[in-house]
Amino acid sequence: MAGAGVLLAGCAQTQRSTSLAPQLGRAGVRLQRSLPATLPKGAQVLPKEQLVLLPGESAAGMLVPVPFLAGAVSGAMDRSEAAAEAVQLASIDPYALAQQAWQGSALLSEAANALVLQPFAFLQASVDDRYRIALSHQLSSGAWAGRYTVHLRSSYDSASFHRVTPALLQTLLTEMRDASAVLRGLIERELNGTLRGKNKRVDVGSLHLIGNRAAGLVAPTLLTARGAELIEEDEEHVLVRIDGDPTQPASAGGLLFGVHRLRKDQLHTFRPAQNAS
Repeated sequence: MAGAGVLLAGCAQTQRSTSLAPQLGRAGVRLQRSLPATLPKGAQVLPKEQLVLLPGESAAGMLVPVPFLAGAVSGAMDRSEAAAEAVQLASIDPYALAQQAWQGSALLSEAANALVLQPFAFLQASVDDRYRIALSHQLSSGAWAGRYTVHLRSSYDSASFHRVTPALLQTLLTEMRDASAVLRGLIERELNGTLRGKNKRVDVGSLHLIGNRAAGLVAPTLLTARGAELIEEDEEHVLVRIDGDPTQPASAGGLLFGVHRLRKDQLHTFRPAQNAS
């Protein structure tokens, strides 16, 4: 695939995405309905839901709300609008889907020292006026955290989110259910030590990773995650582990941290890692 002209460089707050130390997984996994303490700057959370909205950013540096948060006053999101949309999206519950996906697993535990697993989803506004959704399961234990993300196949134009239809909800539900099962498999591999690459590094870029203009100016198609670890690749998908700063706005790489499963048709850049000039 064609390379991007600008590489997303690391910053002082870059967090390394590392494999789980074996001893941390011995007590199993405990599901928890909560969100990570650290989310991308500018993120808006739908009330009582495990859904995180990531608005775009204009050239003036102002947040541009997704359609159902259009009542913006002084750059702040109208949370009453978010609450209204949450009613329509109530059937899309990442936590309930995680419960279903993990049902019967011997790894589930209520032990106090079990790894905490937080299931949630990102809804990202993109520069092409489409909205992209990613389902994440975050594991944490003490100072260690790992985020595992499946980027859903479908994206949606702005008009779709002015009026959420039953058909859209059904597509979301189906894709999130499938993604939940994939995430269980990835985390099981992490716990048994088989979620490992072969020391191959790649540069990877996608509107699913960075969907909007950095600082309202730099086109996201010119940004890549440099030196990502390639865990595996097949005809349709890549699985990569990326370092990143999860406190940054999504347009500046706030979604990069962690393990990502992406379809190849979701990538604008995929190549062997290149050194920065």
